[in-house]
Amino acid sequence: MTRPRGRTGLQTWLIGSFITLGVAASLLMFLVLLPTLEGSVVSGATERTSQATVDVLEDLSEVPGSGFGLTNDQGDAYVQQLASRVRGAARYYDIATGWHEGGTAAVPGAFPADRLTPEGELADKSISAVPVRVRVDEGPDNARTVYSAVRVTRGGTVVGIAEVAVPVPSPTTEIGALQRRVLFAVVLVLLLATAAGIVMARILGLRISRVAGTAAQLSAGDLSARAPETSPREVATLAVGLNRMADRVQDLIGAVTGERDRARALVAGLSEGVLLIDPDDQVVVANDAAVAMTGLPQGGGARRTDLGPVLAALVVQAREAGQPLEDSAVSMPSGDEAAAGAVPLADPAGTVVLTLRDVTQERALARTRRELVANVSHELKTPVAAIRGFLELMEDDSMPAEARQEFLGLMNAEAARLQRLVDEQLQLARLDSGGLPLERQHIDLASVVRDAARPRAVLAAREGVDLRVEAPGPVPMDGDPARLEQVLLILLDNAARHTPAGGAITVAVHAEGGDAVMAVADTGEGIRPEAIASVFDRFYRADAARERDDRQGAGLGLAIARGIARAHGGEITVRSEPGRGAVFTVRLPRDLAVGSSA
Repeated sequence: MTRPRGRTGLQTWLIGSFITLGVAASLLMFLVLLPTLEGSVVSGATERTSQATVDVLEDLSEVPGSGFGLTNDQGDAYVQQLASRVRGAARYYDIATGWHEGGTAAVPGAFPADRLTPEGELADKSISAVPVRVRVDEGPDNARTVYSAVRVTRGGTVVGIAEVAVPVPSPTTEIGALQRRVLFAVVLVLLLATAAGIVMARILGLRISRVAGTAAQLSAGDLSARAPETSPREVATLAVGLNRMADRVQDLIGAVTGERDRARALVAGLSEGVLLIDPDDQVVVANDAAVAMTGLPQGGGARRTDLGPVLAALVVQAREAGQPLEDSAVSMPSGDEAAAGAVPLADPAGTVVLTLRDVTQERALARTRRELVANVSHELKTPVAAIRGFLELMEDDSMPAEARQEFLGLMNAEAARLQRLVDEQLQLARLDSGGLPLERQHIDLASVVRDAARPRAVLAAREGVDLRVEAPGPVPMDGDPARLEQVLLILLDNAARHTPAGGAITVAVHAEGGDAVMAVADTGEGIRPEAIASVFDRFYRADAARERDDRQGAGLGLAIARGIARAHGGEITVRSEPGRGAVFTVRLPRDLAVGSSA
């Protein structure tokens, strides 16, 4: 595994971090801890001096002898003893002999002339022989002086006031020793920080190197490599995450491989031809349908020029245009017609996906539809021609009234037929454009079916056909009752047209979950299997065996019925066997919201 150049290693980072931490700790000791310790030393010295001073004053607050004061010699001796004991300046004011001073050179100017210090005044006002509180005065260069005073008695009688000013000795030796110890501690901290950084760097570096080695193995393609999950927790977490990622990548690669294999199988099984032409004009993918359409060799090795001039030119056009090209008509070597599309791929540039869709049957159906349109046009011409013929005949003034009345009836029938054809065409056009209005309301489909089927039952009975309705209970739903009645009448007319005398037509209505189901079954001759897929196509009519000559239609009714069902969000299907009748089933959502969204 190669190491990136110009990058700092973990060992350098850790050692630098520990040294930086040691330096920071050392600076903290020098800047914060050492002054604090020095202050503590000075405070300790001050406290000791203060306590010693108080102890001396308490010890010398009573002088031997009797009387109301000390003589001059006794006062001088007392103050000298006091200055010697406290190791500072002392002053004694005797009631009888006045001021006595000693050791004033220790603290020059410590006492004001001819008056007591604040401590002396407190002692003079006190009724106790206990020294007053100690006052610490800080002078230049941090020099400290302790002041205190006590009331002096002799034989229980107050004879004077003793005052002291004691300089606090500078703890130079102690501070020097303290500084040496701190310096030693700093050096020791730096050494320990460096050593700890080296040890931690080696330990962590080794464990992280193992994880990095596993990552390098994974990047090299060895998906079985796994990192050891060792402490510390962060390294273990990193190893666990890396191992999970490896498991996930392994699963994804397996899934991608499976998807690739399935995609290849899917492309191979497509009914449309799919070819992939690389930038070198080599055909690298060709499914079975493409091979069958183009006549390419099965063993591979085909090139773009083997596809024929039209397809080869289409590939070049797609590369130059840089965008998909669709629906180019191509005549295949087999004689079939195909719609070819070409899609250029960005990576690698120059690669083109070519699709071939067999449109032979589609175009044959289009031709059939054009023929049917021509037939319908002919049907439109027939009633128009009949009406014109009758009008010409009626222009003869010698025509009897009975014949004239008969011609009027025939003309009315032809006009009704013409109107029906036009209405059906318009209704289909509105269904195609989604412009057919639906007056939805809450209805009972069973009641609508019963009301619509009742007059048809009378007409069917005249033809010798039994028409019955099976609606065991109400079927509430949201829909347009007039349009749904139209669907039922179309299905009933279709069933009556193909059901001979002695047969039966059954209309069944029921609710099935969230759907309303209406089925019309007849016992007629049925529908040929190859014609079932076309019964809902407009202009489609069954053969003569499926039609009764006196009741032929234009082939638009079932297309209209399917359009109305879909406008309600439903669908209509047919099931039939030749000689055993047919069953048309309409399934509609009962909920208005479902029908509207569909």
